[in-house]
Amino acid sequence: MLIEKIYMMSNYLKSGFYNPYNYEITLKVYLIYIFSAISLFIFLVLGTNCLYEENTFLGTILLSGAGLFFFNILYLKLTDDYTTSSYIILYFLFALMLYLVYSGGVQQTGSMWSFILPPVILFIHGLKKGLTELFLFLLIVASMLFVENGSFLETTYTYAFKVRLVLILFVTIMLSALYQYTREVSMKRMIKMQSDLEFFLRRDPLTGLYNRRGYDYNIKHIESAEYGAILMCDIDHFKKINDTYGHSAGDCVLQVVANVIKENIRIQDFSVRWGGEEFFIFLSTVTSNEAYNIAEKLRRKIENTPIRYHDKMINVTMSIGISIVEKDIPLSEAIKNADNAMYLSKSRGRNKTTRP
Repeated sequence: MLIEKIYMMSNYLKSGFYNPYNYEITLKVYLIYIFSAISLFIFLVLGTNCLYEENTFLGTILLSGAGLFFFNILYLKLTDDYTTSSYIILYFLFALMLYLVYSGGVQQTGSMWSFILPPVILFIHGLKKGLTELFLFLLIVASMLFVENGSFLETTYTYAFKVRLVLILFVTIMLSALYQYTREVSMKRMIKMQSDLEFFLRRDPLTGLYNRRGYDYNIKHIESAEYGAILMCDIDHFKKINDTYGHSAGDCVLQVVANVIKENIRIQDFSVRWGGEEFFIFLSTVTSNEAYNIAEKLRRKIENTPIRYHDKMINVTMSIGISIVEKDIPLSEAIKNADNAMYLSKSRGRNKTTRP
């Protein structure tokens, strides 16, 4: 029952911000939620205890902090603005820790709470910004402790305690920074590995063109385009090439044709190995005439590119079908139209370009 409730609460917190492609942000938001909830409870207990011991000023601050953390949880849930939410937490903690060093807290133990700052700040704000904030905090604390023999303090610390507090805080900052540095390096490596893996998963290993997975990834470029054109291309008599020269020769043909396609389309266009010897090309923001001219240039280039396979020269041709992409034409219909136009090129004798 408890596990089920925890799972339900986890799903509730995930809703609105959970990003399966950016685990780092998700983890930061979780940390803000958890830290706010724990701090809310601790501040509520400590604040109530201070009021009970008639330490009204500190009790009021702690209870105000509990209210701030409660507001922070609501703010994050309603807005998903984890950046502002992190500033609310951290700068309140900065102010509170400085006050605890100044006042000594309960039985002069308040300064001990400052050791929670380094790991939290470095994780949320990163290494560079976090270190800047922490060394500023350390400088202020050291100034409060040692300048003019502690005249900036409400309480009294021994000299040995002051030295130990500053040194331990410095060591905690450095150890936390070292951990954060190694964590960030590991995270960057993981992100690069994931990016490289995604890149290769979206590519056809033989031709280097996008595969169907890559097409699904790029489909947003088609759906967001005001207009454009689809070319469906098929190498003529490809089965005969395989039967005559072998499948390795067929692979060589596919690679050369793919390179010709890559060299003759623009950077804003993209091409896909649709399957077998068939290729899909999306031409962004082109008219029907422009698409026809590009297709014809591509068709002639392939026709005039002899392909050397060992000591043999293989000549290939390609049949191409064109369809127009517009906002009021469903993508599936545009692909079907291009496919039909390609088969029409085949039926007309191959090595042709057909458009509506």
